[in-house]
Amino acid sequence: MVLNSELSGASFVKAASMTMNLLLLVFILQCCLVASLYHPLDPLNPNEIDRIRLIIQNSSLGNLPNLTFHFVDLEEPEKGDVLKWLSSSEKNKSIPPRHAKVVIRVRRETHELIVDLATGTITSDRLYSGHGYPPLAFIELFRASKLPLRYPKFIESIMKRGLNLSQVSCVPFTVGWYGQNVTKRALRIACFYRGGSVNVFARPIEGVSMLVDVDSMQITMYTDRFKAPLPKAEGTDFRSKKQPQSIASNVSDSGFTVHGHRVKWANWDFHVAFDARAGITISTASIFDANVKKFRRVLYKGHISETFVPYMDPTSDWYFRTFMDIGEFGFGRSADTLQPLVDCPANAFYLDGYVTGADGQAQKMPNVICIFERYSGDIAWRHTEINVPGKVVSS
Repeated sequence: MVLNSELSGASFVKAASMTMNLLLLVFILQCCLVASLYHPLDPLNPNEIDRIRLIIQNSSLGNLPNLTFHFVDLEEPEKGDVLKWLSSSEKNKSIPPRHAKVVIRVRRETHELIVDLATGTITSDRLYSGHGYPPLAFIELFRASKLPLRYPKFIESIMKRGLNLSQVSCVPFTVGWYGQNVTKRALRIACFYRGGSVNVFARPIEGVSMLVDVDSMQITMYTDRFKAPLPKAEGTDFRSKKQPQSIASNVSDSGFTVHGHRVKWANWDFHVAFDARAGITISTASIFDANVKKFRRVLYKGHISETFVPYMDPTSDWYFRTFMDIGEFGFGRSADTLQPLVDCPANAFYLDGYVTGADGQAQKMPNVICIFERYSGDIAWRHTEINVPGKVVSS
């Protein structure tokens, strides 16, 4: 089984293989899925997400200014209740009550909520007081990236370097944590010069660094320490000049079935779901044991827990670049729509997904998982660049 998750602006290939009779069931993830409820671990559907938003907006929290949603996910039932539900032979067995875990920001404070979808109430409201902060919302990253382009000191720095401001892309980076007492949500901004290249990160504008207070959305620190030559634009285009080859499947499309989020393949039976943080999850996986003539459980739940990307450069403009991709940005939130015959073969089965926006509304991401069967041995990858204004560049 191969899992491949593409993050916008960077390419990550995450693969783990399991071969049986030389056949491989391939999942390529680029967001989340939704369907009717068939399983206690099914992800929240759009109706549930919208109901959660209304429950919170109609509570006392909804009257406070600048309420933003940073995390909305299923609050999973107890493992024992899930396994009891799976073991039941009743045809119309009821699913355990649905609850959601929600993380919101309001008045510069972080609240961790538990929402009961059956009763329409908030059953727990915990004010978080630890060192960390919730995942960044896309709208926060977007707004922070635009601040330098109208900041007088930055504009002056660009003019001194003889560069064209319209060819500058600025990217927000997380600041890392090194044991200090953190009192504000902050981002560092690094800027790059396109000037003939779509490979934004290939041409950094060295020496310039900015710190942004995310809650006030203001630049609170600015330094321009030195000027350095820009790398040349020639040879930086990552796009292939050849047309992408269509992915071909070398087995029939009758090797598996999908019902909601339940997948049956050969002698395997498992559940596929998604959340905005971890991306794809595989749970309650069983394999049919021919020796005892029944299914044997081999996995309750599995997913990629984190990807840590330390650049290991101690200089002032680079030391903080130690990304926690899942915790800080989210694999699901960073995912992209799959392209038929480019990412997946003609016989692939597609699943759509939903994430929650900063305003609490469900956001559909179509064709984010494709499922197909093929022989093992291949790895898939794709790169998407979103920092070129007005364009989404994929390769």
